[in-house]
Amino acid sequence: MTTLSRSGSDEVRLTLRGEAENRILATVRHWPYWLRADVERDPDDAARCLSVTLIADQIYESVVRDILKRSFGMIFPDSGGDVEMPPEPPVRPRKRSSYR
Repeated sequence: MTTLSRSGSDEVRLTLRGEAENRILATVRHWPYWLRADVERDPDDAARCLSVTLIADQIYESVVRDILKRSFGMIFPDSGGDVEMPPEPPVRPRKRSSYR
């Protein structure tokens, strides 16, 4: 489940949990406006990541929402909240080019 929230210190937080959300992380992790990332690890297995929270200045909230909407079809309530990750779209076969 993906969580979008605002903190009291004018930050927007995007929390990703679970393997399915690796698609989101792969898309947004190199975005230059993240201030920091907080990683929650499994207390019994430090190699296992439970969640990743990416934090940006609140002025970028609309950009984060737009990326999630356009890339993943995820629409969050205005106040933030949790949204389930939609299934990955089926891979369409590529048409072969007739040019040689």
